[in-house]
Amino acid sequence: MRFCRSVAVVSSLLLGLGCSLAARAQVGAYLGYQSTPITGITCFDPQGQCSDPNGKVYPQGLLMGAYYDFRNIGPVRLGVDLRGGTLHSYKSASSAAGGTNTTVLDDVLLGLKGSMRGPYFWLNPYVQFSAGYARSNATLPFGSSLSTVYPLPRLEDNFIMYEGFVGTSVRLASWLDLRPIELGLGNMNRIGSSGATVDGPSSVGVEQIGASVVFHMPTP
Repeated sequence: MRFCRSVAVVSSLLLGLGCSLAARAQVGAYLGYQSTPITGITCFDPQGQCSDPNGKVYPQGLLMGAYYDFRNIGPVRLGVDLRGGTLHSYKSASSAAGGTNTTVLDDVLLGLKGSMRGPYFWLNPYVQFSAGYARSNATLPFGSSLSTVYPLPRLEDNFIMYEGFVGTSVRLASWLDLRPIELGLGNMNRIGSSGATVDGPSSVGVEQIGASVVFHMPTP
């Protein structure tokens, strides 16, 4: 939960700011669950028996964020979105390791969202592009380190992450929506070095499927 606490604080500030602005503005916060497969990872196991095969690992976990829709342009409602996630996997695509938190991914993304009314008043599809910071050990063989101490210290890489999303919101009440599915596709580019003796590719792909519950200011 390293990033989620910070995102929660900023989300609360964003929600409070929106409440003090124009009544037409729409602000909200959401909480959900997501799976974010990371692709293009090199397997360093000598026998090629990485615990998640085919260069792909599937961390899953909590998603939370907030948004502020501030302007209409024709049928499109523009807004900004801040989100963060903490995800974990029991497997690795870079080594044969397994167990709790074998692969971790934390991210914080800021983006621009465009939504519009669907064929029914209670249906609102949206698209979004976000970019920000991520931290993960997905490309590192588990335990790779310059250190000779035991147990080996945990190393993680820093990444610039960018991702596009599509999804839809279904109104359940004047203050409550459900996002039954959200799909994402993007990339992570490594910044600097983790200091490990062995490291994987500097650029890996990310995919996402998730769902969330949205709490927002009441709408007519």
